[in-house]
Amino acid sequence: MALVKDRARINVRGGGLLKVRQIHPAPSDTWTDVGYLTKTDIDDTREMVESRDERGILIDWVEGAAAPMIKSVLKQTSIDEINLMKNADAIYYEVYYYCKLANGRFQELDAPIGKIKPGLILSFASATERTMEIEIHFLPVTPETSITRAPTGYNLDPAVNRHYVIVENAAALNAPTDTASSLKTAVW
Repeated sequence: MALVKDRARINVRGGGLLKVRQIHPAPSDTWTDVGYLTKTDIDDTREMVESRDERGILIDWVEGAAAPMIKSVLKQTSIDEINLMKNADAIYYEVYYYCKLANGRFQELDAPIGKIKPGLILSFASATERTMEIEIHFLPVTPETSITRAPTGYNLDPAVNRHYVIVENAAALNAPTDTASSLKTAVW
């Protein structure tokens, strides 16, 4: 890692592509593009726990809980997008997000287990563009489960990254090509 001042590293991010494929209860190898995106936020904030000795001196500060998620604002609000969110209860998805950066490189995120927050808020107003927010929470892979993926850039080592893998490359890896059934057996 080389943390230096480099103008080529200043990138406009966004304008990406968000896809999901069902892994439970009925695995599907077909990726579904959720539609045009206005913006996307990836939230991986961590709760931290202080460890103090009997004198009250801070001796360690460790990660307590993590609940990563992705939130996107969809420009499309037809019945297909509405049904995806309305009927999301008890369905688990694999989540893939792709974004081409201003410097020509590609950032991609893959989360093997995600759940869409069911429900929706729709606004009906004249002379406005109606948008809808989709929120997908990434669920952890069990610590004993290493997942070998195709392409291998999405291999998941639960000791290092239990919720998702994010990569940046000169050429896009694209969405995983292994079957949803093989992924389901690896994470259940």
